[in-house]
Amino acid sequence: MIGLHSIENLGEVELDALKELGNIGVGKAATSLSQMLGKLVEMSVPKAMVVKIQDLHKVIDVEEMVAGVVTGLDDVENGQAGFLYITFPEPSSQRLAEILLGDSSDEEMVNSTLMEIGNILSSAFCDATAEMLEITLIPTPPSFGRDFAIAVIDAIIAQLAEKSDYVVVFETKLEVSEEELEILVMLIPNERFVNYVFQMLEMVE
Repeated sequence: MIGLHSIENLGEVELDALKELGNIGVGKAATSLSQMLGKLVEMSVPKAMVVKIQDLHKVIDVEEMVAGVVTGLDDVENGQAGFLYITFPEPSSQRLAEILLGDSSDEEMVNSTLMEIGNILSSAFCDATAEMLEITLIPTPPSFGRDFAIAVIDAIIAQLAEKSDYVVVFETKLEVSEEELEILVMLIPNERFVNYVFQMLEMVE
């Protein structure tokens, strides 16, 4: 049985299951984005990992300035489950805006576009996660901002009713107009939701 004490030491099978969860989510999002933009958008999750919050700096640049979309996750039966945090590193966010808008000088339009992409990603991840865990999750209205990644994560942790020490990180690639951009999708679950995830992983052993 997988326990919280071994959460950082997942085997290849469990990590593949997490990656599959991510790929289902971004696959749904890519379809929606393609329809919205009228051009082919492909997305994939080459890597997924579970990281202790205090070790996040080992896998992501927590001091990097990012454009980010935060969406709360509510479990219909048990209340707050956690948050999804979609981050667009600054170089990627500007380039994505240029590709999609043809111009990245209108900051309000750029922010609106990134928020819509983050909203689509969040909804798709929410649906995929709920389906795999066989629970009902409802995303809350998203919020958008630009800040250091760690500042947003700290703020999210402070809002969790049931604390968790872990973040599920999905390294995501978005391909559009023959360009490849990186996005990070971070699931920051409360303790109860962590247990849901690990119950799912136990089933794939």
